[in-house]
Amino acid sequence: MGHARSKVLIVEDQFLAAEFLRIWVDAYGLEVCGTAKSADRAIELAIEHRPDYVLMDMRLEGDKDGVAAALAIQELMDARFIYCTGSGEPSTIRRINEDHPFEILIKPIAPEDLGRALLRD
Repeated sequence: MGHARSKVLIVEDQFLAAEFLRIWVDAYGLEVCGTAKSADRAIELAIEHRPDYVLMDMRLEGDKDGVAAALAIQELMDARFIYCTGSGEPSTIRRINEDHPFEILIKPIAPEDLGRALLRD
């Protein structure tokens, strides 16, 4: 990654949640390269920006969920996926774990947990 700041793609359909993540990603010194509300837009932005990290919500606009988006992106590039989900339900966690996530954060997300996930090696 050299001296360039790590790039983070935010995939979140709720504006305020996306803004919260954007503010904190910036505060931790990483670059937000885009925000998407749908899986299809997330894939487009990932191809365009090749992010190092993807903050991925499970419930998105459209008919694809966060795991579907993540799996599509992973076929194209290496990125670390940090799932940000409002549901700690076993079925949701099982679905996320199909994707071998880098980290799972349950909403409401504490800024320090986000920072720990983004800054760990």
